[in-house]
Amino acid sequence: MEKPSPYLNVYLGPLKEPWERYCESLGKKPGAALKEAIAAQLAKAQDRPGARVYRQQREAVPTEPKHRFEILLTASEKEALRERANHERCSMRRYTIDAIRAALTQEPQFGMSEIEALGQSNYQLQAIGRNLNQIARRLNADQPNAPELPQLAKLSGQIAAHTETVQAAIRASLERWNVE
Repeated sequence: MEKPSPYLNVYLGPLKEPWERYCESLGKKPGAALKEAIAAQLAKAQDRPGARVYRQQREAVPTEPKHRFEILLTASEKEALRERANHERCSMRRYTIDAIRAALTQEPQFGMSEIEALGQSNYQLQAIGRNLNQIARRLNADQPNAPELPQLAKLSGQIAAHTETVQAAIRASLERWNVE
């Protein structure tokens, strides 16, 4: 088992240049400023003793009764909610439930476009995994006593684990789960 690395690699893409300019204006190195920001977030999370983070535990039974909860919004809030829900291709009710669940569980609740992209990604990864298994079988067929090629086996296992994780995230976002 490898010792976990104390380093964090983050791809910033188009955020890198503005982040560097911002850090320079503070007179700090980007890595040091990021470390301070992470420490501040962790401290803030620990300072909120009543802010319990819930976890999605088990899939809710579809027949489990739902409880009515009414909120009053200003006209502009309701219109903004309608606009955002339409953008996410869901109902205002679904969007509100997803926002509440994301706040309670600190876990993502995906919109339909994200779910479709994740599903397509999983489909492609599974195809790659099948191809790797076929390659490994053919290579091993030439050498009947040779162990399965470790790199291919490891990569195939990582792909399978990743697709299971993504599928669980999709299910958690599409279906209702009990939170505890």
